[in-house]
This record gives sequence, structure tokens and C-alpha cells, in this order.
Amino acid sequence: MKITFLAALVAAAISMPVMANNECNRSPRTIVYDNKPVDVFISNDSQRANITFPEPYLEGISVEVTEGMNFYRTPINNRIAFMSEDPMYTGLVTIDGATKKSYIVRLITRPGCADSEVTIQGEPLADRSQTASTGGIKKGLMNFLFDGKLPPGYRQADFSSMSKDERVVFKQGSLEFTLQSQYIGPKYIGTTYEVINKGRTATKVAIDQIDYSNPAVRETLGVARQVAMLPSSRILGPAPEFLTEIYADSHRGLLFIVSEKKK
Repeated sequence: MKITFLAALVAAAISMPVMANNECNRSPRTIVYDNKPVDVFISNDSQRANITFPEPYLEGISVEVTEGMNFYRTPINNRIAFMSEDPMYTGLVTIDGATKKSYIVRLITRPGCADSEVTIQGEPLADRSQTASTGGIKKGLMNFLFDGKLPPGYRQADFSSMSKDERVVFKQGSLEFTLQSQYIGPKYIGTTYEVINKGRTATKVAIDQIDYSNPAVRETLGVARQVAMLPSSRILGPAPEFLTEIYADSHRGLLFIVSEKKK
């Protein structure tokens, strides 16, 4: 496992307040739609945020807050561009596709730093690596990562020669990312990291901001196909030594990444 991987990955995955201090990242990103609003950043200048949907074409759009935002059809039938007219604009839009599915997008104005291209996937490509389980039901690699069980046909990477400190692959701010386990199959790799918040305040890990196109990420993991985190809120509470009262969120979480091996 190369240390350079998380240096590139986590730099874009730290909480929003930390990201604000870094350079604007407008790299294209892909998100698997899980029936929850997808956050997309728009800007109140000439930048357009393009969103591509997993549909042959789009049938309609419903806008929650019409004032302060414009949207534009593009030559590509399943893509819409968005711009803001108000630096404080935030609102939900619902896009209806040709397959009768609807997608909810939360538009958030980030002046001067709109998303360039957001691609929404209907189903994670990692599901192609499903493994048969009891009763003939197929189970995706991500499910095995959640359960902490080795899938049939996969081998588990041996980290026994690495010390606890060597497993800490990245630190930034109050967050520490530690390599926990890795399942390696013929085509896919499933990696689990423990994320620990050692700070005084609650921190949200913005996994939807990870730049999977970064060369260091692709060099180490291949093509990332699916990402998830527990807790699902992605919010890690303060470290125990800083607690003055009972806090609901744990200061520890797990980050799961399913990737396709380099060809």
C-alpha cells in the first residue's frame, strides 16, 4: 500500500471547513445515486456546473427555489448545466428521466468554485463483482466490507508486518486515516480504512469530494467504483478527552472503497 494514495485522496475528503482553506477543486467526479439528494456546487459567475444523469434523455425538471438560479439544456440529452445569480443561493431540484426515475440534487452556491462535471450513476459498477451467497442470492463486495467478511474467491492482504504507526497512511487536521483491511480479487479490490477524529469539535468527512481521477489514487487502487462510510452521516464526534457532556456521534468511523484493478 503506497502512502501517496491517501495523501492525494484524503486531501479532498477532509471536512468542508478544512477544504475551504485549500485551492478550489473543480475536478470531475462521479456519484452513485442512493435516493438521497446529491450536493452539487454552483457559482454566481461564468462557471457552469454540468450534471449528467444515467438516462437516455431527460423529461422534466422541478425547481424548489426558482429565484437566484438558472439552468440550461445542453447538446447532450441527459445533461443539464446550472448557474447561480445569488451568492447565497441553495435549493433542491428534481430531475425526471426517460426511465421514469427521478433524481434530487441540492444546489449550493460556492462563488468562484463551481463543480465542473458531476456524473450521477444509477447503480455502482462494483455490483458487477457480485459473489453468490447462501440461497443463490448475489452479494456485492461492498456488502462484505460492511460485514468484515472475506468474499469467496478473494484473498486478504497481510498487514501483520506493519506496525500500528505504519498503518497510519495519512493525517490532516484532526483526522487520522489508518489502513485496516484489504480484500483482493481477480478484478476488484475492497479496502477498509479506520478514520479517527482526534480534535475538539465534530468533523464531517466529505467522501463525495474525493478526486478519484487523481493519478496517485488510480496508481494505487485502480479505478474507484464505489465508496461508503460508517456512520452514514459521515460525522465524527470530538475525541473522548475533549468531551464535557454526552455526545451522540462516535469519534471513529470506517471508510470503504471498492475499486477495479488497473488493466
